[in-house]
Amino acid sequence: MRSSTKNERREAPGYMARVLIVDDSSAVRAYHASILTKEGHQVDLADNGYEGLEKFFQNDYDVVLADVNMPKMHGYDLAKEIRKSERGAKVGIIVISTEAGQKDRLEAYNAGADLYLVKPVSPAELINACMMFGASNGGPSNGEGA
Repeated sequence: MRSSTKNERREAPGYMARVLIVDDSSAVRAYHASILTKEGHQVDLADNGYEGLEKFFQNDYDVVLADVNMPKMHGYDLAKEIRKSERGAKVGIIVISTEAGQKDRLEAYNAGADLYLVKPVSPAELINACMMFGASNGGPSNGEGA
């Protein structure tokens, strides 16, 4: 019996995302993790960009949620490092920040982000964003966009 690939798992009914949450705020990590685990997503946590990068290369993620301003490694640098790798081309990177300016969004996209959300992020926004990259059961079910 051969093992299933990541794409085969994504095609399975009810498959949810494996998400890495990288944020230096323990409250934000806990809030985002609570929302996503209640929806059935598998969540790992990292409290800075460097730890997030280590975890990224140790595990197979569908989505990385990254804060911008963190110690040890900035969120944009984390996105750039992830994108340099072969597996980084296949992961959804969502930058979540308190910075709402166009310059901030552009910098995130130039670093390799797929999506930019401004804190505070509603549960529906977070769920829909992760569904875009991790679950293949028809996408967001509540009709709201991310």
